[in-house]
Amino acid sequence: MRMIKFSTPLQDKKYFNNVKKLLDSKKSLHGPGENIFKIKKDLKKQFGFEHVHLTNSCTAAMEICALMLNLKKNDEVLMPSYNYNTTASSFVRTGCKIRYCDIRKENLLPSFDDFKKNVNKNTKVIIVIHMQGLCVEYLDKLKNFCLKKKIILIEDAAPALGTFLKGKSVGSFGDFATFSFHETKNYQSGIGGLLVVNNKRFRKKSDLVFDKGTDRTYVVSDPNYHKKYYSWVELGSCFRLPELNASYLQPQIKDINKVIDYRGKLFKRYYENFSNWLKDEFLICNKYQHKDKYNYHAFTIILKKKEREKFLRYLKNQKIIAFISFEALHLSKMGKKWLTKNTNLKNTNEIIKKIVRLPMHNKLSIQEVDYISKKVKDYFKK
Repeated sequence: MRMIKFSTPLQDKKYFNNVKKLLDSKKSLHGPGENIFKIKKDLKKQFGFEHVHLTNSCTAAMEICALMLNLKKNDEVLMPSYNYNTTASSFVRTGCKIRYCDIRKENLLPSFDDFKKNVNKNTKVIIVIHMQGLCVEYLDKLKNFCLKKKIILIEDAAPALGTFLKGKSVGSFGDFATFSFHETKNYQSGIGGLLVVNNKRFRKKSDLVFDKGTDRTYVVSDPNYHKKYYSWVELGSCFRLPELNASYLQPQIKDINKVIDYRGKLFKRYYENFSNWLKDEFLICNKYQHKDKYNYHAFTIILKKKEREKFLRYLKNQKIIAFISFEALHLSKMGKKWLTKNTNLKNTNEIIKKIVRLPMHNKLSIQEVDYISKKVKDYFKK
């Protein structure tokens, strides 16, 4: 039995062939080129995304959001503490403060009240996290709440491309949305990301920030633009996804439904293996509760009694690499530095010590899922 990794980079000849095609063409590896344009077209067709930027990471996409909003010293950004650190660091670099909210035990997502009770006169942004590809059930309600309060809503949808709620893709509800194409995600460009700009008021500004703070795109592509030479007009940086990375990603975007179907089989096999079994030992926390589509990014359990480190060592001895995720932001050195006076984070504090993500990736087999399931059962039978 080989070591079963938690995640593995997707290396497929079919996708490499598209990279070879670009290299053989001797066209620019920087771009934007044919692959970038095809991806944008496919994203619009499949998900309805009208205005997007393919970025070199999901972090870069979030940093563009932060740069566009011009937040002040006492302005607050509200987000769950159980969250990836660059979501917070993108904003604290602009000088604002972070306020954390709690999550629910059953799905690692905040409730609507978790957000609502933490909003105050300084709240300028709410970031809803689509943790492990799941989305909250109240996105429409949260969107309307933010509109009424004049709060910017951002969807951090890093692992969630392909998940839908009420017939709409995640990433369609907020003013902005960010996605990741890191090699741990369902669809990969090695490293890469996506920014979706739904709020039309920010679309031109996003173009300028994305292109190193310049109006180069308009000078080069718009014959009616009023300037002959491009110049520095906004704060920006080098955020672009290279055409080389896009050439590997582009055929995957066409295969999104195939990927979701396959991962769905793996997820459902896990669930079948564990359903009605040892419910006193762990909780399956990302069973999708909506009638809409889930992209099956992760299979996560929350231990109830057993000690996690011992469980992880056991799995490793059985050649299974599980993942324990990351430390909650409010407990981290930098997270504390920008922490505002906080509400109770009881659930977060309790479950971060118990979360275990079992292997889930595009190269995992049904046989390996059955093997993992058996070894997990054997452990809890002791």
